Amino acid sequence: MPNTHRRAALPAGASMRPLLLAASAAIVFAVNAAGLFAGITIVLPHLIYLPIVLAAYWFPRRGIVFSLALGLGYLAMALPFAGGEPGVIVSALSRAAVFVAVGAVVSFLTLRLREQEERYRGIFNNSEAATFLIAPDETGPRIEEANYMGTALLGSRERDLVGEPVTRFFEDPGAWEEVRARVFRDDAIYGYETSLRRTDGAAVRVLVSGGRLPDGRVILTLVDITARKNAEDALREANTRLNMLGRLTRNDLMAAVSGLLGRIGGGMQQFRDPVVRRYLDDLCEDARLVQRRAEITRDYQDLGLRPPAWQPLQEVVRGAASQLPLHEVSVRAWVERVEVFADPMLEKVFSNLIENAVRHGKTVSQVVVTYQLRDDGLAVYVEDDGVGIPEAGKEEIFAYGIGGGGGLGLFLVREILSITGMTIRETGMPGEGARFVIHVPPDGYRIV
Repeated sequence: MPNTHRRAALPAGASMRPLLLAASAAIVFAVNAAGLFAGITIVLPHLIYLPIVLAAYWFPRRGIVFSLALGLGYLAMALPFAGGEPGVIVSALSRAAVFVAVGAVVSFLTLRLREQEERYRGIFNNSEAATFLIAPDETGPRIEEANYMGTALLGSRERDLVGEPVTRFFEDPGAWEEVRARVFRDDAIYGYETSLRRTDGAAVRVLVSGGRLPDGRVILTLVDITARKNAEDALREANTRLNMLGRLTRNDLMAAVSGLLGRIGGGMQQFRDPVVRRYLDDLCEDARLVQRRAEITRDYQDLGLRPPAWQPLQEVVRGAASQLPLHEVSVRAWVERVEVFADPMLEKVFSNLIENAVRHGKTVSQVVVTYQLRDDGLAVYVEDDGVGIPEAGKEEIFAYGIGGGGGLGLFLVREILSITGMTIRETGMPGEGARFVIHVPPDGYRIV
């Protein structure tokens, strides 16, 4: 594993610790022995805390044993000088007990501290995200530490990165300033997208997250999204080209259909034979069907081309209703404060549902849009008081080629919603009105 050598490596001077510990204990006991011979029994015993604390910190798993040994050693040295006085004996025993207690507490706290350090060291070293520790400096922020993924991201080695100014790797110098400002203002930053420049000159796109540490240093985690961004750019370019091709094809098709309709109209004026006229009527209807479907594809040519966004549902419904010939049908929306994460063509969803109610509901006088919070997300209801939809047709209406207007409206409604994980179904009672239920996943809506 990368960087595992750190765990095995001993800190500088670690091999000298037993010798230093033995020397400090010997000196402290020598001083206390001299003090006892001189009749000093109060101040000098406190010096024994020094080797106890050092032992408990350097060797926490043996700290209690060492402090117990020092306590017993102190008793063996102090009791002969007690002269049988109960007060002096109790005082010596109390000091020995405190020595052991101090060693136990320091050992426990040191073990906990090292466990936490090992835990966070493991997270730092083995994280799949590139992680950097940035320290302030008089000449600017510098990299103090980097994990394996960080060195791989920048195409370098840790010893070459340590001490380097972090601004060197930001393609836009202003990006680091914005990251730093937001970290020191909000104590953290999440999902900030920017570009870095590797040591070999190659650019990488990253998502930056980070937080401020109490000592003023900054911990940064970077996720490489270069491949994802390249795929998104390629997909966007492909969609743009397909969109252009579809537009050109549709224009040619519309021109051809218009020409065909003109020739059929000329034939209707030229021929009086009922059989021929009926044949021409059928041709005209087929041509108009092609024309309607071409017009619908024009409305939906940008489907999925632009990224989804948060949209206020009340405004979306009102915008859809304002563009439709509603005649005497009223549209009421009770979805204030609700926002959904959806394709920018969400307005077409409600436009189609409302238009479908007006055209096919026969007795429709009102369309009502409401919502309900549920355990599995949000339910948006689009209801009317028309004739409803027969049980056999509740799923069929969403199929391609079914229904009026070329049969694409409700099919595309389902496609638009599915882009962000939403679903739609019809649950109304035949004869009592249609009731479309749009299910929004838990992460796809918010109340503002």
